[in-house]
Amino acid sequence: MPDPGAMSDSPSSPAVATEPAQRARPAAQRGYDNPYAKRLFLIIDSLPQMQRAMAMTLSSFGANSVEYASKPSDALAKMAKYEFDVVLCDYDLGNGYDGLYLFEEIRARNLLKQSCVFMIVTGERRSQRVVSAAELVPDDYLLKPFTGEVLRARLERAMRKREAFRLVDESILHHEYLSAIDACNRKIEENGEFAFDFMRLKGSLALKIQDFDTARDAYMQVLRIKPTTWAKMGLAKALVGLKSLDEARLLFEAVLADNNQVMEAYDWLAKLYRGNGDLKRAQHVLQQAAELSPVVFSRQQRLAEAAVMNNDLAAAEAAYQQALDIAKYTWHRSPTHYATLARIQLARGDTANASRTLGNLRHDYRYNEEAEWLASVVDSRLQAKNGEDGKAGELLDTADERFRQLLPKLDQDAQMEYARACYQQGRERRGNEVMEYLIRNHHDEEDALARFGEMFEEIGMAAVGRQLIASNVKSVSELNNQAVLLAQSGQYEAAIEHFIQALEELPQNVQIMLNLINSVMAYVSQNGWHESHMRRAYELLGRVRDLAPTNNKFQKILQSWRLLVSKMDKPQWVI
Repeated sequence: MPDPGAMSDSPSSPAVATEPAQRARPAAQRGYDNPYAKRLFLIIDSLPQMQRAMAMTLSSFGANSVEYASKPSDALAKMAKYEFDVVLCDYDLGNGYDGLYLFEEIRARNLLKQSCVFMIVTGERRSQRVVSAAELVPDDYLLKPFTGEVLRARLERAMRKREAFRLVDESILHHEYLSAIDACNRKIEENGEFAFDFMRLKGSLALKIQDFDTARDAYMQVLRIKPTTWAKMGLAKALVGLKSLDEARLLFEAVLADNNQVMEAYDWLAKLYRGNGDLKRAQHVLQQAAELSPVVFSRQQRLAEAAVMNNDLAAAEAAYQQALDIAKYTWHRSPTHYATLARIQLARGDTANASRTLGNLRHDYRYNEEAEWLASVVDSRLQAKNGEDGKAGELLDTADERFRQLLPKLDQDAQMEYARACYQQGRERRGNEVMEYLIRNHHDEEDALARFGEMFEEIGMAAVGRQLIASNVKSVSELNNQAVLLAQSGQYEAAIEHFIQALEELPQNVQIMLNLINSVMAYVSQNGWHESHMRRAYELLGRVRDLAPTNNKFQKILQSWRLLVSKMDKPQWVI
């Protein structure tokens, strides 16, 4: 057995069985045929003694490469550095952060290869948390106490299935979703043991890159074989993307009629109701879901937003307080959550609690310049509510001075909080400038534009907002289309210059970045290699991969880029 003392002193060293233990194992468990011998394991547990116990259990049936993480940040760092085959994660990671939050973050950061087994190890049995776990779908949910044989049986079952997905690992880890879909198609055509699972993966990847036709066809293919809930959900999501909203709504409702614990169906129904202006129904559906599964951050956030639009401020405050409590020790953590809660409290006239929330923001984000800036914005609204217009103006002046400097670091929510404060304190021109910047940088993103419209409606400026959105979307579209026409007519140099100028004005506009890359590739295809143009395009591809890796146009351009640099014999330019 491993030396517990040695493992305690060097928690990141591999757990290796001693020679007697090697001899004690049957021959079938040794060498190349041992399914655990060549696998890299990660044990995530805050208690060193539990790490050692799990490592000893693994070593007893042949696992000889084990890494350890005691807290979420360590786990994320190791997931970014190594490609693990199996992750065994304790549920309780301390400070309110649990293994399911970590699983969600790892997936969101694209750190988990498809062939990796992720198993939650826990004594948690509360029904609400189990429902939440089912939403996130780790490979297994192993309840303590358990024996080594139980763990091995669970691992063997999960590893065998996950091994089939090894061929798509590299494509998905590098955000090359079209290549992954091609690999799925090949496995589906082979009609092997896991063909059904590859149909499911193909559908989810198609949804991810908003190829809704491919997603619809994939899920229809599944449903012709077997009426599974996940395929019905996938088809309904594809129908939303294809604007067949009534059909999608009926399908989501049918799913819930069969099983009222398919939580995602509530979220999508609420989204459809909200998009149709039926905010009361949206709030009701989200409230139902939150009662069944209250520990999902995005659901509590959407519930609060719907309640604000319905002027149900008590429900909004309760939901956003819950969202803040969930986010505080998770990857959702952000200073804008404090600003939102304070805004709701101020709307209720509760300056005392708003002041406490502001104090918590300043305390929890000490030495964070974006948070300090946002605290000034919140404080200006608090002072205005207290009738201290002079102080409010001074605070907003200070925020205004720092806004341009911090702008590249500020997310949409922070910028919108600033715009709200400007409108509230009679600085409409400044508020318009902030919102114009947001609109123009996201002119083709439906969800973002809808959020902007809802903000204007919330502050009683719906008509002004509609006009501002429409005029700025039109002007950016015209600017973009002028350059596209130049490229289509073969005037690639002029198109490139046009897009460069547009990007200087709109540095976050993904559509303009992609059109500039496209123009550069067309120029090079016709005129030969151009170092500076290709370097700019290469850098922009990296930016888009960070900002919008699932953008469908980006996925297609990425494939074209690889073909081009291969044709030009420039393998060092592969991204």
